[in-house]
Amino acid sequence: MKPFQTHGAFSWHEYLAADVPSALKFYSELLGWTTSDMPMPDGEMYKLLYSGSKRIGGLMACPPGAPPCWTYYVTVNDIQKLLRGTELNLIVPLQDTAVGPFAAFQDPQGAYLSVIQYHDGGEEDDQTIANTQEAFLTHGAFSWFELQTADPIAAADWYGKLFGWTVTEQHMEAGKYWVISVEETQIGGIMECVYPNVPSHWNCYVTVDDVDAVQAKAAELGATITAPAFDLPEVGRLLHICDPEGVALAFATWLPMPE
Repeated sequence: MKPFQTHGAFSWHEYLAADVPSALKFYSELLGWTTSDMPMPDGEMYKLLYSGSKRIGGLMACPPGAPPCWTYYVTVNDIQKLLRGTELNLIVPLQDTAVGPFAAFQDPQGAYLSVIQYHDGGEEDDQTIANTQEAFLTHGAFSWFELQTADPIAAADWYGKLFGWTVTEQHMEAGKYWVISVEETQIGGIMECVYPNVPSHWNCYVTVDDVDAVQAKAAELGATITAPAFDLPEVGRLLHICDPEGVALAFATWLPMPE
């Protein structure tokens, strides 16, 4: 499955930073990410993020009044049809960019997500992550997308209708979990919010070679460890943090995928 070309796939990951230099310093030291500059029409500079030779996301200053956050983009085939066919609480109305039109919305339970239709059908190059399997194997790549929400069943139904996702209920040690699939490829999950009074939100796991080393480095750099490294049977070793700006992100050293 090619994320930039597949309707319903997560394809881009963007950090909105209150302090761009500090955010770049934190993530480059934590994960070894490098950057290149991409000028924007308003004169600001957009930072493209790379893990090794692979372009894995972007970073820019927060728009006025917006809090720092990671935001995730889902590829769609026809963004105008999607927006016409669904009553969405638009936070960012439809607008064009150099790579294609996008919009951002809150789902019925308040979680924030963006959608994008790429120009030229999402043409990829040798710097993009080619598929989901490569993301699971590439240190520093975004590989698993997870919605924590007050009502997972309602969320699964709503997103299934919006994007055509197949959502399958599974029983895990920690409780029920709903796995999201696109074209038979598992891309993420939906679960009930872990902590009370935390609003519904999307989070993501970044693949790392050594979760424990990332935990130690994150703490050294001023992050808050919200869930220390732990083993999830048949999945891998996981870690949750909030970075120095208070933005959540998760990390995983995945167990080998079945052949």
